[in-house]
Amino acid sequence: MVAFFASWAVPDSVTAQAPWARQALTQGLMLAVALGAMAASKRPLAEFGFRRPATASKGHFKLWGLVLGALSSGAILALGLRGMGARLAAYGLPGIVLWIWVVSSIVEEIFCRGWFQTLAGADTRAAILWSTALFGALHLGLLFGNVEITAVAIIVVSVTVLGYVCATARARTGSLRPAIAAHMMFNVGGFLAGVIYTIAYRIATGHLPSV
Repeated sequence: MVAFFASWAVPDSVTAQAPWARQALTQGLMLAVALGAMAASKRPLAEFGFRRPATASKGHFKLWGLVLGALSSGAILALGLRGMGARLAAYGLPGIVLWIWVVSSIVEEIFCRGWFQTLAGADTRAAILWSTALFGALHLGLLFGNVEITAVAIIVVSVTVLGYVCATARARTGSLRPAIAAHMMFNVGGFLAGVIYTIAYRIATGHLPSV
């Protein structure tokens, strides 16, 4: 949250150059904090999840991520709420893939599951719950992002559940990889739900839905 508010303190003239500029600044600060704290601890990076999974995840973490993402976006679209559609449309498909699917998933998992969850105890029940709570709280910034309050509530609930899935994956496997994969699949699921909804809406009404 500190990184989020710090990024909003930067003048619009700096972040208005590209639709993803403010996100890049926010997540750049998050990554710097996490990696800086890891380096200062002088602990091996493997302890922070930079290692191969100790046990096979069997894909169920990714499936949970995909389903949660699809349900979240599907609910917002079905209810006709003003969500993140307009913002993401400005990114374009290449920007969505790079900044939402890849960069956001990796940075937020390094911050929440790599640094914070390890600090809280890594595989303990308390660490999982604290990591889950932090991840949900990070998305409260959407309240300031021209997103309807009901849509924010749906997103925060769904990403909090995702946070629990990712935290559990980190605890059970000792690695960030399954958590990052589940996070990516959440974002992919949300995108696919939007595509399916758009196609269905066009077939049913003969025109495209408003963003």
